[in-house]
Amino acid sequence: MTLEKQLKHYITHLFSLPQKEEWQCEAIDEVADNILPDQYIKLGSLTNKILNTYTYYSASLHKRNIYPFILYYQKQLVAIGYIDENHEMDFLYFHNTVMPLLDQRYLLQKGDEQ
Repeated sequence: MTLEKQLKHYITHLFSLPQKEEWQCEAIDEVADNILPDQYIKLGSLTNKILNTYTYYSASLHKRNIYPFILYYQKQLVAIGYIDENHEMDFLYFHNTVMPLLDQRYLLQKGDEQ
């Protein structure tokens, strides 16, 4: 299962969303300083780095203001998570390009067992 499919499966079950709903993806390159919380920028070498961002949308996600995302820096996985209803970033994985600061990707793989 691809990382995108694992994230979709995880978010769908976490928020009890319709399983067959189609998701769209918006891909944008953005400076890390403009999108990540300050504490994550200060913990590593992401300052002024351009991230490839992939944000996922669907009618149900938009209605609940939940936006899953995957972030890369030069093809290196930097973050997996979602913006929640309170407009806060919740991470399942975060790597500051030097070392992983958070790794809960096992939660994504649990969906494979269901």
